[in-house]
Amino acid sequence: MNTFRQIRGFLLIIFGVIAGLLGLWSGRFLPGAAGDFFARVFHILTTPIILEISFGALGVVIVFALAHHHEKNSDEWVEMDFPQDEEKK
Repeated sequence: MNTFRQIRGFLLIIFGVIAGLLGLWSGRFLPGAAGDFFARVFHILTTPIILEISFGALGVVIVFALAHHHEKNSDEWVEMDFPQDEEKK
């Protein structure tokens, strides 16, 4: 995998998280129950302790998802061949 694809994937993930947070923030201004729902979710997620925990969990999920994706689409399988031990009896 070349460097450009890695940087592009990294930036897509970062901008996706930013877009999600901005979506929650802007959803607070909707009228009625939808606005109240987005406001409560945004305030809960930005509570100091929950913010660190949620970003940590999001980071772990991103790492596992990228590892699974690269494992599934990888063609770099390595197989080790060990010489046969001729002294086996």
